[in-house]
Amino acid sequence: MATVSITIQVSRADYPSLQIGDIAFYATLNDDVAGFKNADENDITKIGEITSIDNTTSLDDGTQTTTLICNISTSTTMPTTSDFIFFAKDNKVNLTSLLGYYALVKFKNASGSKAEMFSAACEIHESSK
Repeated sequence: MATVSITIQVSRADYPSLQIGDIAFYATLNDDVAGFKNADENDITKIGEITSIDNTTSLDDGTQTTTLICNISTSTTMPTTSDFIFFAKDNKVNLTSLLGYYALVKFKNASGSKAEMFSAACEIHESSK
């Protein structure tokens, strides 16, 4: 399968955990539904594995950016500037849960109306004994 490199520039603050080896995807967004843009599962396209990350780039207005290089198949449609780009970790090497001894969680209803939380869950296990 023939591939070409594609360069993607994203806001550095939005993707602090990006790593080489992560998989990039894009979705073509549909019309607003209740004020939210959405994408059908069939509209998700795999771009490819991230092969290079450059955290030294920025826009003319000073916004710090990250420039990514991915390999994309020549048979895959290229994403446009209006597509939603997202990333997934390779679960062969990033398969873990949180480690540590302390957690503090605060749930706050920021709306003016009453809300009820159905459920909250946490996976807990000893990590160092």
